[in-house]
Amino acid sequence: MIDSRLFVYGTLLPGYGNHARIVDHVHSARPGTTHGILVDLGSFPALIHGKGRVEGMVLDMDAEALTITDFIEGYHADGGRSLYIREKVQVDLADGDKVEAWTYFYAHADHIQDFPLLHVGDDDGLSVYSWPAQ
Repeated sequence: MIDSRLFVYGTLLPGYGNHARIVDHVHSARPGTTHGILVDLGSFPALIHGKGRVEGMVLDMDAEALTITDFIEGYHADGGRSLYIREKVQVDLADGDKVEAWTYFYAHADHIQDFPLLHVGDDDGLSVYSWPAQ
């Protein structure tokens, strides 16, 4: 049963290392985009709020996977110090549908101004950001 939707854009994408930790809980993966900017922190990207479009995938999964991804992303729902903050976003799917999904925004956006953006092009006047292919 699908209990959660999660928009992923980095190491949780199919084919990347952290996806293997949740793959048994994922029922489907669909390409889509959401609003924001991706920054390259080296071995993983950081999503921050901003004017742009971020490419990724929506994972339809069971609730247990969300508990696992919270751990991976260093998110603490109890208000503890988090590396990422989980928020709901609207995702525009490649097939034209729109869905609501959780995603993880970097909790320390004010500390990443010197890191490069993962800009891959422009579409309809918006910058497009994507984590590099393997």
